[in-house]
Formats: sequence, C-alpha cells, structure tokens
Amino acid sequence: MARDRLGLRPRQQYRELGVELLLGARVAEIDIERRDIVLESGRRASWDLLCIATGSSARRLAGFDDAIYLRELPDAEHLRTILERREPLRVVGAGFIGCEVAAAARGRGCDVTVFEALAQPMQRVLGAELGGYLAAVHRGHGVDLRLGEAPSPDLERPVVVGVGSAPRTELAVAAGIEVDEGILVDELGRTSVADVYAAGDATRFWSPLFEERIRVEHFQTAQRQGFAVGRVMAGMAAAFAEAPWFWSEQYDLNVQYAGTGLAWDETVTRGTFGKPPFSVFYLRRGSMIAVAGINDHHTVARARRVMEARAAVSRDHLADPAFDLRRALR
Repeated sequence: MARDRLGLRPRQQYRELGVELLLGARVAEIDIERRDIVLESGRRASWDLLCIATGSSARRLAGFDDAIYLRELPDAEHLRTILERREPLRVVGAGFIGCEVAAAARGRGCDVTVFEALAQPMQRVLGAELGGYLAAVHRGHGVDLRLGEAPSPDLERPVVVGVGSAPRTELAVAAGIEVDEGILVDELGRTSVADVYAAGDATRFWSPLFEERIRVEHFQTAQRQGFAVGRVMAGMAAAFAEAPWFWSEQYDLNVQYAGTGLAWDETVTRGTFGKPPFSVFYLRRGSMIAVAGINDHHTVARARRVMEARAAVSRDHLADPAFDLRRALR
C-alpha cells in the first residue's frame, strides 16, 4: 500500500471540521491544576475536556535492540525489503504478529524459524489445543517452530520480535492519574481525574459486558472504544460494551476471534476440530466469553452478537452447526 493512502483523514478535513492539528508537537506535561498541557516547545494549550490517547509501544527484549519490532511504518518497510529479498528470517514470539509474519515470509519463499516460550502458539488466547493445531499448520508449511525455547540475543539477524505491547502511560502517571497496566478508565472512558478521559490501547477499561477491566492490544477495539469516548465527551454518554474482535490471515486460513483472552473453564467445538471450517467456544461457568473460528467467520460474527446480548445458548446448540446462533437473539 502506498504511503499516501495510509492516513486516517486528509489534513484538509481537519480544517473543515474546525480541528487544530498539531503534528510533531510532543506533549511534555499535563497540568491538571491549570487545566492545560505543556508542549516540549514551551507552548501551553488550555482544555475544558482532555482525552489521552497515547497508544502503546512494542515490548522490547534485552539484547534485541536492533531487531524489527513492527510497530511503525519504517519497520514494515524494512520487513518488506527482507521478504522481497527472500532472506532467512528469525521470529521471536508466536502470537498473532509472529505467526502472521511467519506465514507471510513463507509465502515469499523465505526460510523461517520461530521461537516461542510457551508450549503452543497463541496459547494464552486460544488455548493449548487450538494453538497446537496452528503449530501443525505452520510446520506443515515449512516453518521451523521451536516451542518452549528462548532464543539467544546473538541470534543471526534479521530478527522480528513480536511479544506484545506496553501502554504509554508516562504522561498520565506524571499527572497523578490512576494507572495499573494501562490508564484506568470506566465504561465511559473517564479517568480518576475529573474532565480527563483516555482512549485506545493505552487504557485498561471497565467492560460492562465482561464485568471486569480489560486491555486489548488490537487496533479495532482501540478505534471503536475511541469512537465511544469521543461521543461521551460530545455529550452522548453511552457505555462501551462491545466484545473485542480481530482476525488474522495465515496461509489459506482466516483466524477470527471475539473476546478478550479471559480465563475459561470449558470449551465447545462446532464442526470437526482440525478440519476447517470449525469454531471453538470458550465458556466460563456455562456462559460464552469468547469464540475462535477457523475459516468460519459467520459463526464468529453471530457468536459475538450473542455475547453482547448476553443471550443464553446451550452447549448442544453451540456444538451443532445446523443451529443458527441468531435464533438465540429472538
């Protein structure tokens, strides 16, 4: 994709909306008492309502400072050059980023070695069984997948590291805003300080749907929760109560997931496990809290609506491909 197509909105649109857009202007301080922000240039800007949307940074590994962390555009362009040259590639971390990179590299004909500390790829979210299925898929496509193994920092380059992200909370901490593995906000995006909101993957927000605080690293939820917080600040208060959803393309597989990786105590499979299309539902105390689908996007989309409606579905109906989940919404 060309660089000029990556912008969310053209600059002219901000002007038409009456928005003053300051690019390259880093905020050095949030002054709560004076109700203004201080830029590194020394300029101050006052606010009536403030939203912190500082995002997150790639988690970095000691000894891998020169690795590709695939967070910014130059990282993606660097990786594209490597793939075009069909260079051998080492990947640290078999989460969604690592697995997608491995699949893309194998598709370009690169030799790929993946190191993962856990027993299976994507295990924290998908569990050992579905993670094991995806491990077999990658190995079947020629990936040298090394599970339960931490790589040495002197690993031959190039290396892509994908081990999650860390919320950028420094400004919030300095301003005295409550932070705990993310800027803490309620279902409306309000922080612990009056008139200060926060949005996106810098936050750990209260989810009325799951009845606990969650932090989601995928862009779709950051975007959707950001929309919701913006509406609240504009006077249209409504809680953000959506089920997070994201997808991953790996070889000929479309992997979709709705949920947030919360602990489960039971799974139910729809279809024949290991033979797409099929889906796995994750239950806690009999209620669905997540679903993962392999080439089964209709099931994931409908299950997501069922979760958001908090509709009850029996285990037998979840397992039955002939049962349309939309019936649970009636």
